Amino acid sequence: MSFFPCERGLYMKFLEEYISIENNKNGVTGLTDGLFCYYLYRKLVENKKNILLVTNSLFEANKYYKMISDYTKDVYLFPMDDFLTSEALAISPEFKNTRLETMLACLQEKNKIVVTNLMGYLRYLPKKEVYQSYFLTLKKDHDYQMNELIEQLFKMGYQRQTIVSTTGEMAVRGFVIDLFPISNEMPIRIEFWGDTVDSIRMFDPETQRTVKSLEEITIHPNTEFLTEKAVYVEDSHHRFLPEYGKVSSIQDYLTECSIVYSDYQQICAGYENLLDEIFHYNIQLELPGDTKYMNDFYELDHSAKDHFYYMGVENLAKKVDLQKFHSTDITFLPKGVEEIRKYLLEQIKKGMTIVLSLRDRYQVNHLLEELNMEDALFVDQEHIVKHKINAIVFPLVKGFIINDLLVLTETELFHKTNERIVYKTNFKFGTKIRDINKLNVGDYIVHAVHGIGRYIGIKSLLKNGLEKDYLVLEYKDQDKLYIPVEKIDSISKYSSNEGIQPRLNKLGGSEWAKTKLRVKKRIENIASELLRMYALRETKEGYAFVKDDEDQLTFEKEFPYEPTSDQLKVTEEIKKDMESPHPMDRLLCGDVGFGKTEVAFRAMFKAVLSGKQVAFLCPTTILSKQHYQNALQRFANFPVRIVLLNRFISAKETKQILEDLEQGKVDILIGTHRILSNDIKFKDLGLLVIDEEQRFGVKHKEKIKEYRNTIDVLTLSATPIPRTLQLSMSGVRSLSLIETPPVNRYPVQTYVLGYNKPLLKDAIYKELSRNGQVFILYNHIDDMTAKVSEIERLIPDAKVISAHGRMDKYQLESVMQKFIDHEYDILICTTIIETGIDIPNVNTLIIMDADRFGLSQLYQIRGRVGRSDKIAYCYLMYNDSKVLNETAKKRLNVIKEFTELGSGFSIAMRDLSIRGAGDILGSEQAGFIDTVGIELFLKMLNDEISKLKGEKTSETEKEPAMPLLDVSTTIRNDYVEEEDLKIEIHKTINTIDSKEKLVEVKKDLEDRFGHITEEMLIYMHEEWFEKLANELHITKVRQTKNFIEVFIPNEIMQYLKGDQLFYEVSQLSHMFRFSMKEQQLVITLDIVKLDQHFIYYLIDLLELIKKQWKEGKEASS
Repeated sequence: MSFFPCERGLYMKFLEEYISIENNKNGVTGLTDGLFCYYLYRKLVENKKNILLVTNSLFEANKYYKMISDYTKDVYLFPMDDFLTSEALAISPEFKNTRLETMLACLQEKNKIVVTNLMGYLRYLPKKEVYQSYFLTLKKDHDYQMNELIEQLFKMGYQRQTIVSTTGEMAVRGFVIDLFPISNEMPIRIEFWGDTVDSIRMFDPETQRTVKSLEEITIHPNTEFLTEKAVYVEDSHHRFLPEYGKVSSIQDYLTECSIVYSDYQQICAGYENLLDEIFHYNIQLELPGDTKYMNDFYELDHSAKDHFYYMGVENLAKKVDLQKFHSTDITFLPKGVEEIRKYLLEQIKKGMTIVLSLRDRYQVNHLLEELNMEDALFVDQEHIVKHKINAIVFPLVKGFIINDLLVLTETELFHKTNERIVYKTNFKFGTKIRDINKLNVGDYIVHAVHGIGRYIGIKSLLKNGLEKDYLVLEYKDQDKLYIPVEKIDSISKYSSNEGIQPRLNKLGGSEWAKTKLRVKKRIENIASELLRMYALRETKEGYAFVKDDEDQLTFEKEFPYEPTSDQLKVTEEIKKDMESPHPMDRLLCGDVGFGKTEVAFRAMFKAVLSGKQVAFLCPTTILSKQHYQNALQRFANFPVRIVLLNRFISAKETKQILEDLEQGKVDILIGTHRILSNDIKFKDLGLLVIDEEQRFGVKHKEKIKEYRNTIDVLTLSATPIPRTLQLSMSGVRSLSLIETPPVNRYPVQTYVLGYNKPLLKDAIYKELSRNGQVFILYNHIDDMTAKVSEIERLIPDAKVISAHGRMDKYQLESVMQKFIDHEYDILICTTIIETGIDIPNVNTLIIMDADRFGLSQLYQIRGRVGRSDKIAYCYLMYNDSKVLNETAKKRLNVIKEFTELGSGFSIAMRDLSIRGAGDILGSEQAGFIDTVGIELFLKMLNDEISKLKGEKTSETEKEPAMPLLDVSTTIRNDYVEEEDLKIEIHKTINTIDSKEKLVEVKKDLEDRFGHITEEMLIYMHEEWFEKLANELHITKVRQTKNFIEVFIPNEIMQYLKGDQLFYEVSQLSHMFRFSMKEQQLVITLDIVKLDQHFIYYLIDLLELIKKQWKEGKEASS
């Protein structure tokens, strides 16, 4: 929630008497960071002058940016990566975009505050006039040379892609340019007619469809590498910018600005360290020692006219005329309502005025009710009452004390870590995956009849003088199979567990049929077992929980974050199940950190409100402790008793817990498999929540199965599940999915590099400097000790600990617990961190020998960091001396590209979803899934379940028939060049089965790719003709140069009225003839003298026959 009270003229008005601005001073001291941000805001308002706040580190810049955002929205961030990260690895795309947006904002008249770190302050930028000269305005109905425009966009830093889904991308297809400009929320599509811009439209990156039309658009540069004479420099290295003309810095973009240094001494020390780092880096690369990468700090400092210093008291080395204050942060506040009440009364006796600064009216009411004190009032900011407790609505990040004023926020009152992020950027990732099963040349495919082959590409062949597109598949012994694009749906991409290389089948061999038979038998067993379980549950009577009441709504309102639409949707699904009289069995899937726990807590609270007990089962001791602590915090304001049961709980405590449980004195029991023991007796258990069920053993699963048929069960899983499996599970097991990530989660900055000690050291120190912790993933247990000593030598200040799978369970848990409690800074471990523990303080992950890991493994491991509001870094290191094989290289690049949710993510998701399918169906299915690929396996499962339910299924065994008519089906290169887009277009055309669908597809294709040719329109109608013919059981059509014969089957003919049909068909065209052949009605169309293509007449014919057939059938029944 972003909240800017200042727009309503309110900005902590009561602080004015405590903090005034003395304009004759050039520094300030004695303010807390929060109050300093308020001071800056007042300075901005009163002096009507831009402010550039410079900090030493990115962490501090981020912190100030967030705090200033509490007072005004005229604040911008200008972030820059550390030197080594940006030079040796890569520049973060989000940071680049934020900088470009800030540069753009600096050109606006309105006064603002820009917050930057030292690296951002020193960054070379093009002169302001040069930057503005690259703005490009396009207007509808104006003329532009399309090729020159594309050239200009390249110079402006736009990257060419097949499909545009991320800021800074462009795609060119025929006469259409798609572009995602940096300052836009959505990409735009520019369509040309010759040299004239025919239309400018905004489109949705997910559906690729037009959202609205525009008259004009201004496009801003997507790079900071802009030169006076436009040069297109491939891989333009930023340090060369001064070679192309004069450069400037961010301070030159702000007219009349005051430079504010946060701790000048620290910034100077930081700059000296930076020079040292640059010198060593140059020597390492054998460059001249004085090679420059950025502006000189002292030169910039000297050129600025207006300086202002924010200093800690111990930092008064510079001659500064300071305005002095006395304020402190609040370091301690007691927990519990009674204690807080006592504390507040003491403060009032000391003559303090207290302000409780809360997020919303609801929070204020709740707190005043709890405190129940005469001196506590709800007021607005302009009417603070002295020596009383004043509750106001103003969401501050942190509390403070200044003179006789004490301000408390939810951070101190409720001991909440405040993670409201108001990081505003328009940078958009390609969010939803467009098509996981996108076919690339070389991919394995599965053909329902011929088995596993390899896709080689699209080939255009001439058939009867018509150009047609075919998909070429290669089988064993290099046999080729050509599939007409109209039958594209008869193949699917082969996917299986990672690393499995399937064997190619022999065309015409019997091996594939045998394989399918084996799998089919297996599937029959799975399907009948699933349906048996479901039927059993439906017959059982369960408990219907009460509907939501006031308390439930209050509990849900207290969630400190904005819930995602998916979270709300699945919560509703779960509640609906709980309110029904049958036992619930629901599986909730969502990626790590997507908010499954909150959904579970809401369901648990609902159960407690109905007077039922809840058990929360966790796979490990650490996880149970984590869930317990989270639950205590989340349920803190409600009378719910929560207890923890795992092996760390003493025998005496356990005995007491068991007694209380049986007497109903415990509402929620959280624990490991210990809670499945026979001595655990609940008074009235209503809901069982299971975290990661696949990690429990067979014995425990059996026990869970017993519960399943009598009480409501909610299972949580972080492993995604294939779409098709969700379908087959509908009506067998209830599934809920959370697919949207939480808002404003920073993507993990991912770098791929050879093993490099200075960089490793730099990465670790960078994390430690912001008081964070580091994971180092090292999968060699034998020389783990040596690795620990190496890291200790490299970073002597850090405390290092190691963990691996050979440790016994208890040893491992104690190591992990110490690390969670921040007794150590660095944890060196094997892949055990893959499993579910949440340590928000770890935001740097270093993976050694990353080329040895599978994609999905890397993805899940990387999901361990970036769980808080800090920017997380992931370094994938490989051994330089080793030549990487092709797969490893590809894998590392893919993971580097999936900054968050790009295409690589989809591959990892596919690998993971296959694992997810195994988890649901039982891991013993893995081998069967691999033999036919997951898609076909699930299709067969779907068909089998439908069959057992008595529904009709599609027949997959038969060879798909060849198209009945020959028309040209090629998509020409001047329309679309990229092969994957051609396949996508063919697949789309393949869905046409009615007039409405044809119109929709035509509109869609014209929207995305420009006007379609008559040839393509005929191809689309031919698709519709095939579907109509199929519906009417027409299997025989004879086509020659002069005529086309359509054979009408007798099962259709018996319902037709001959005279009426003859009359209506002759109205369509005089070129139709009727005859009988082989006791079958044959309708012939002479095609030589037709006014338009024959396909249009044939569709009209079939539509007529269909109408009569349906009417005849109805009349006879």
